Amino acid sequence: MRFFVEFATLRQMVARSALIGAALLCAFSSAHAGRFEAGSFTAHDTSANGNPVRVNFQQTFDTVPIVVALIGNTGTDAAKIRITNVTTTGFDELILEPDDFDGPHSAETIHYLAVEPGRHVLPGGGIVEAGTETVSAIQHGSGVGGAESWANPTYSASLPAIPGVIAHIQTANNEPLASGSSPSQPFLTATTRNLTASGFDLALERSEASAGSIVASETIGWIAFPAGSSGSFLDVSNASVTWSGVNTASNIRGWNNGCFSNPFGLTSASAIVIAKKNSHFGGDGGWIRRCSLSSSAIGLTVDEDTSRDNERGHIVESTSIIAFSRAFHALLSPSMSVTKTSVSFTDQLGSSFALPQAQIEYLISVQNAGNSPPNYDSIALVEALPSQVALVVTDFGAPASGPVQYLDGSPATGLTCSFAGFASTTDCYSFSTDGTDFTYQPTDSGDGTDPLVSHVRIVPSGFMQADGVTSPTAFTLRFHAKIK
Repeated sequence: MRFFVEFATLRQMVARSALIGAALLCAFSSAHAGRFEAGSFTAHDTSANGNPVRVNFQQTFDTVPIVVALIGNTGTDAAKIRITNVTTTGFDELILEPDDFDGPHSAETIHYLAVEPGRHVLPGGGIVEAGTETVSAIQHGSGVGGAESWANPTYSASLPAIPGVIAHIQTANNEPLASGSSPSQPFLTATTRNLTASGFDLALERSEASAGSIVASETIGWIAFPAGSSGSFLDVSNASVTWSGVNTASNIRGWNNGCFSNPFGLTSASAIVIAKKNSHFGGDGGWIRRCSLSSSAIGLTVDEDTSRDNERGHIVESTSIIAFSRAFHALLSPSMSVTKTSVSFTDQLGSSFALPQAQIEYLISVQNAGNSPPNYDSIALVEALPSQVALVVTDFGAPASGPVQYLDGSPATGLTCSFAGFASTTDCYSFSTDGTDFTYQPTDSGDGTDPLVSHVRIVPSGFMQADGVTSPTAFTLRFHAKIK
């Protein structure tokens, strides 16, 4: 998504009928302005009601989100939490057991995360990407028939590092009339492996439960987030939420082996924590359940069905964990604006009349008042100079600093902008004689100006950070021109 802001401010000062003006075109390539929500709900006891039950979101989403969830360990039977009928207002929940158990299951506390599809940028520059994949690829344990394969989703662009990935089936195409009063057939979960900065492997997991037939693809939703990172953002009530992402070591074993604790990177008594396997070892399949939760660590175990054997032990697996300090609903979006705060004129006699050779100083301010940054390296400003002026190409400040001064604000934007010379193709500045080709190298015509320059382009590097809570982040640009 790109936002274009065309700014045209004309400050008029009349001297012998002269009119001086300037126009500025700014482009900001923004991450998808996205809603996030995390929270918990009680999945109902299916011995009393085997039908799906609706869970309402805290606020309405703009587009249908991806929902991922983690089930606890109430009772002794194997179980998963099924998510279906996701809309902008909520989803249906139903606890299901594999075909070798009786079906009904006690109520469970479920933690969930919902993210609108697309690429979102967190304050600090962390990238979250959410998407869906239509998957027919299947993994299964020994004794279950059918070929095995993997789907290979990729991100819209490579991420800076290997992320954590959490996936959850969003549909029930193979079991549309499932009831929690009886075992699930076919019993399916989502499984991932081989996480990279560009994508991962994804499949429907049958584990060792062979009852039922797979006749259709399922939609699997996935959320990729920074692993080994943490930060904070503001929710819709303007209150801070802390987050942390973790990819664990291979240290989580099966239901019969115990409960395996891992820190989730923050401390909060009201933390919302979701985790899924990100490896696929052994021949039994399996899925993750929460077996304990403290203010700073989550206990996890790999659950299994017992269709082919009576054990629920498992070799070590690794997981992706995403944690939030509390339940929240947030709308992460940059809010960019551009202003020219002052234009001053002086002539050689120090007066304020716009006479020929009078010098004009331009002051341009760019700010982000939103709660997330635009995309990386996405801010581009193009100044179209009026035909009546010539750009001053001598150094605005210190020697070799270039004709345009870049000043970062407080709090800092996180951007960088440097001048390496008019011949440089990698610094922050470029110049044009027609507004299209920005390879022109200005030269001093003898009075410190180059009258051929019609446009100046400024492209800072990095993420422009979000509102610093007390004030927006901002930077300013200053340069001079002379009246011809």
